Amino acid sequence: MGSFSWKPLLLACLIVSIGQFSLGLIFPSLPWIAADLHLSTEQAQLLVSGYLFGFGTSQLAYGPLSDVFGRRPVLLSGLLISLLGLVLAVAFADDFSWLLTGRAIQGVGAGSVAVLARATIRDSYQRQDLVKAMTWLAIVAAFTPIVAPVIGGMLNHYAGWLSVFILLLAYIAIVWLVLLFTFKETLAKASAPQSVGGLARSYFSLIHERHFLSFAGIGWVNFSLVVISISLMPFIMQVQIGLSSEQYALWAMVPAFGLLCGGLVCQRLRPKLGTKRMLQLAPLLHFVAGSVLIAAPLEPAWMSLGHFLLAMANGIAFPCAQSLLLVPYAKKAGTVAALSGACQMVFASLISNSLLKLGISDAWHLGGVMVIGAVLGLLLGVIGTQSESGQRAVAALS
Repeated sequence: MGSFSWKPLLLACLIVSIGQFSLGLIFPSLPWIAADLHLSTEQAQLLVSGYLFGFGTSQLAYGPLSDVFGRRPVLLSGLLISLLGLVLAVAFADDFSWLLTGRAIQGVGAGSVAVLARATIRDSYQRQDLVKAMTWLAIVAAFTPIVAPVIGGMLNHYAGWLSVFILLLAYIAIVWLVLLFTFKETLAKASAPQSVGGLARSYFSLIHERHFLSFAGIGWVNFSLVVISISLMPFIMQVQIGLSSEQYALWAMVPAFGLLCGGLVCQRLRPKLGTKRMLQLAPLLHFVAGSVLIAAPLEPAWMSLGHFLLAMANGIAFPCAQSLLLVPYAKKAGTVAALSGACQMVFASLISNSLLKLGISDAWHLGGVMVIGAVLGLLLGVIGTQSESGQRAVAALS
């Protein structure tokens, strides 16, 4: 095996960080945005769900377009759309309708990064290198929305919530310039353009495949748990417990280390235990995390412990599930990543909104959701790895 090439991975991590920072940075600011603009908690949460909806649905277009026209032009175009949305959000921040519109447009543009980060990894690596690269990509993809509230909380505390949107605008503009000069095309051979009907049939076919539903579904469940937890934790820690945004930002570092621990555990143990067993370990950690939030007293240390264990489980589950998902689809990685990512974001948006409307607000509510997620993750892992294509994928990554 040749030496591992780090450049495609580093660029993919930079790409994927855009979408995740855009999600996580604003969470600590939501109570302040609601207060300043005279919004309800549910209205403020639309800044999250609106972004997620645009982020998710747009991926259905970016994936196939990148399979036909290449990763580079589609990525750079998507980021320009995201920058346009942020310009609107910053320029008209005192009007919630414009702020929400800007966030939705930003999400539409940022949908390109989720698809193309994974597609470029699939283009650039094979076998063990693919798992290694996907593990680090998953760490960044799940680490950034957890560490982002640390940065967002500090900014909100010292400079106000508008500074968060300004930082996002500056960050994406800088990354766009970096990619313009350093990102080279990774697609070896372009696919023939599909008609809208042909593309719809391709997506419809994937939705009916056991392999796709199982391993993509693990990602959907795990990301939903991330979104729900980082949506509720600012209110639990700041409103119910009474921490300041600065104090919350410090506590928010704990789950960030949990995710890093999960990724490192995955890197260390997966070659010994195998991808299948590592995928079974994640739901166990989810169950323990949920149990802590259900039974523990409402104190920062206990809440952070539950969030730490959730993040650690995600650091294990994401890379294993994504690697197994993409193995059989080398020729249409963009399309597969697009459908998986779109469903992941839309699923997380719908689930989080539905739970909020049902009145989920306390730590034990969040713990119960984690326990349910643990059961679903375990079932999906068993179904996927017992299928014929799943067994081949497990063997291919051995």
